[in-house]
Amino acid sequence: MTRILYIGDPLSVHDIKWVSFFSQRPDFETYFLVQESELKLLSETRRKQLTDLNITIVGPIKSYSLWRFWENKQSTDTIQKVILEREIDIVHTLFATPLALWTRVVNVPSVITTRGSDILVVLTSLQNQSGLRGIHSKILLSRFKSAFLESGAITCTSQGQLNRINEIFNSNISAQIIRTGVNVQEIAELEPKLNLPSIFNGKKIIFLPRYIQPIYRTELQLKAITDLPQELRSRIALILIKGSRVPADYYLKIEKLLVSCGIPFQVFESLTQHEMWSTFKMSSLAIMTPKTDGTPNSALEAMAAKCPLILGNFQYDEDLFSEEYCLRMRTNSSSELSDLITSALSKYPEENLEMAFVNVNIKGDRPTEMNRLLQVYSGLLQR
Repeated sequence: MTRILYIGDPLSVHDIKWVSFFSQRPDFETYFLVQESELKLLSETRRKQLTDLNITIVGPIKSYSLWRFWENKQSTDTIQKVILEREIDIVHTLFATPLALWTRVVNVPSVITTRGSDILVVLTSLQNQSGLRGIHSKILLSRFKSAFLESGAITCTSQGQLNRINEIFNSNISAQIIRTGVNVQEIAELEPKLNLPSIFNGKKIIFLPRYIQPIYRTELQLKAITDLPQELRSRIALILIKGSRVPADYYLKIEKLLVSCGIPFQVFESLTQHEMWSTFKMSSLAIMTPKTDGTPNSALEAMAAKCPLILGNFQYDEDLFSEEYCLRMRTNSSSELSDLITSALSKYPEENLEMAFVNVNIKGDRPTEMNRLLQVYSGLLQR
């Protein structure tokens, strides 16, 4: 029996995907250590879901703080107690900032996983501080560097994250590129089902699958859609997902844009996994234009569902997201995005959809990717 202690966010769909692959195996026991702030947000429904997946919640711990050293000491004691009492074999942090810092206090092999904004936004921003903030940032960067250098293994969901890590630390750290992956065959075989307003009948659906958040630039997408030719606008409808953490002022801004664009729309608070896949399969186009990104699972799901896809102006891994497989923006211009939407809705190449499906089945299939993580665990246990 292998016992893994994961440190992550129990509200994160991606975290649960990583943990549940192993929690449902008879040869693993999985424990999920969570921060106090996230534990307070954990509903009874979510707790039951985790229990049903054989995931045991432990903790909580405080968020790592450079100055509140007494809280760090309490959290360290909690982590070490869990490791001892549960006979933990491996500690795996599922998001680098600040969770990777806890690997410095464990006495069992550790794995650090990076997933995008933790490296490309948070860790990168620590380089750009001055004054007292600059001193604080340098100390944190030094501790992060120690955590990465001392970790038993590192996985990244994109090559861009690993490149940035080595750029920031002026190092030559090696890591495996392991994506969360998606259930390609399950998506392919799904019969789509989603309750939509009758006004959607006969419309081409444009799906904006990332949550309504400034980092995902929902306003850029809506500006581009508003500027489409009237003849095309009369034939489309929009689906968005609000998410649980949207800033109130930003959501109000988006609501006003939705009303002003004069196109039928439906905003879902959230979508289940099958509802998400159904939406991709029912849509004529999905659009994702984040400020920064790793390997977005939602893009892989679109490819598995054979849904036309537009990605933003960002350095994605070319083996998955080249222009063979999707449309890519070259700028951050809403007018360019309008042109791409117009093109996609009129003549998106069928062969691109087929090539994207084949490719994601090879390079983004969840069981395949998680079996690669299993090999990482096996390697650590054999040392």
